[in-house]
Amino acid sequence: MHFAKHQHRPTHRSRSRGAMLVLIVLMLPFILILAAFAINLSYIELARTDMQVATDAAARAAGRELSLTGDQAKAIVAGKDAASRNKVVNNPLVLQDSDFVFGESTRSSMTNRYVFDPAGASPNAVRVIGNRTAGSADGAVPMLFLNVLSRDNFEVTQSSISTRVEVDIALVVDRSGSMAYAADEPTNWPNTPAAAPDGWWFCDAAPPQSRWRDLVAAVDAFLAELNSSPQQEKVSLSSYSTWASTDLSLTHDYTQVQSAMAKYSTNFCGGTTNIGGGISSGYSALTDPSHERSWTSKVMVVMTDGNHNVGLDPVTAAHTASAGGVTVFTVTFSEEAAKDTMMDVANAGFGKHFHATTSADLVAVFQEIARLLPTLLTR
Repeated sequence: MHFAKHQHRPTHRSRSRGAMLVLIVLMLPFILILAAFAINLSYIELARTDMQVATDAAARAAGRELSLTGDQAKAIVAGKDAASRNKVVNNPLVLQDSDFVFGESTRSSMTNRYVFDPAGASPNAVRVIGNRTAGSADGAVPMLFLNVLSRDNFEVTQSSISTRVEVDIALVVDRSGSMAYAADEPTNWPNTPAAAPDGWWFCDAAPPQSRWRDLVAAVDAFLAELNSSPQQEKVSLSSYSTWASTDLSLTHDYTQVQSAMAKYSTNFCGGTTNIGGGISSGYSALTDPSHERSWTSKVMVVMTDGNHNVGLDPVTAAHTASAGGVTVFTVTFSEEAAKDTMMDVANAGFGKHFHATTSADLVAVFQEIARLLPTLLTR
């Protein structure tokens, strides 16, 4: 018996598979080119993002140093250092002196943008230009895949402006009875402060060696710092003992602040310590529509030498002020002051706490706060 031999012919499925393999082989170069193209585009965007982050960091550092010292050379050093600690596609950003431009940023209202003028007469801002170009220190950035975009490298440039903004400031100061004692003297109510003149009693002029007189000197130093800045800060004065009061609405005339302080120097009556009431009074001064400026940052500086013992809880008051857009700094003076409480107040107000033990310390603290007033990135 003879059996016919079967011939194996290609099936439709095998022919399709073969055609697909041929098509894949033909398309593979195009797929690889497209993938390389997409990766290069992503790499360029990554470089731009890295450059913006590094440039922002440099602008913040330079702006803060300019705010603290007013020294443009130191600002450049700080900016370069910050840039070097930020990488652009795996390489630290290297800036030149010419990449820093100092000028004046201003705006006419809260809804308007800041406008940077490099020829401004009163520099309050610094523009930093970060770049990787053919002429920069590190040159242009090499492509990950060469020749895919018809070039081997690309250039990236970003800029950022740090501006020290205009501020409305509420000074909130303690005029309780303990402020009649010297900084290194424990409060010994109802005994007369040791440094007070013979026959002295409350409602006489504040003793020459009193914490109140130390505060007056510190406020004078604070106002002098503000006077030396290119911004036009407005300042109000609130004070508290058993009761709180707004002694002066927001003003550009700092001599009025000194005059309001002098009234208590002449007639210092003292009382208990209502820190929360003082904060509420300061908040009212900052939000008084007849004096506040809608486009400014709001800052409150709260000083005490003691412990809150009457009235509204100060942390609660600080939360209220913070919810209204106010940053709260706190200052404690003397070892009797409630540092923990005032740290909590500063935290509630998203600010910072400072402590001073001597008259010189208190002056230095108020000067530092004046130099730390807000800076913003306004690019």
